[in-house]
Amino acid sequence: MGRAERPLDPGSGLLGRFAAELRALRADAGRPSYRTMAGRVHFSRSALAQAAGGRVLPTLPVLLGYVQACGGDPQVWRTRWAEVRAGLEVTARPVTPELAASPWPYQPPDDGVDPDAAGCGPDAVTAHARKIALPGTRTILGRVELRYSPTYGAAWSRFWGFGPLDHLASERTVEIEVAACRVSDGVAVSFRTEYCYDYHWSDLLRTGAGPVYAQVRLYCDGGLVAAGESDRMPLP
Repeated sequence: MGRAERPLDPGSGLLGRFAAELRALRADAGRPSYRTMAGRVHFSRSALAQAAGGRVLPTLPVLLGYVQACGGDPQVWRTRWAEVRAGLEVTARPVTPELAASPWPYQPPDDGVDPDAAGCGPDAVTAHARKIALPGTRTILGRVELRYSPTYGAAWSRFWGFGPLDHLASERTVEIEVAACRVSDGVAVSFRTEYCYDYHWSDLLRTGAGPVYAQVRLYCDGGLVAAGESDRMPLP
């Protein structure tokens, strides 16, 4: 039997909950000492103990070593670790308030609702972004962003065009189609319109039911010329 661990800080949020889950896994395994666990995997006692300390997120190899030493399912814990990491990245980003009120009547946040009308702008952060290039060239046309509102648990897609796309749109008809997609049930919301030399965004998707991602397609004179999507993020 190992010695008693330091109590977890109730205010430690995602890290505290994750540490509590790891401690529960160890308890289910008969509470082996960290010396015993270190003997089963190639990690030190201190690294394994720190993984369940609730102060920092362990690296994925250390986490999987802890899980292996306790007989847990590595795939389940790999997914859980990715969820916690994504949540920490989102909450760590600074919040920039949007002071201007929406021009549209308020609608409660839900699938298919405009994020501006739902008031999701003030705490919105970019969970992931990816540049969009013209295939076969080194020309960057813009970037697609997966936007996320932690307060309302909702995400949407946003596209921002760069100079080369502005130039192309001055000579040809360019259309942008942005979409937000939820993996668990295949639901996607999209919006397509002529490029307006400004942000383009989709409607909302509620989060908390598995990964979501942002997608964009760029059309020139009706033909698809470029496309891309963000990483798939399991947002809270």
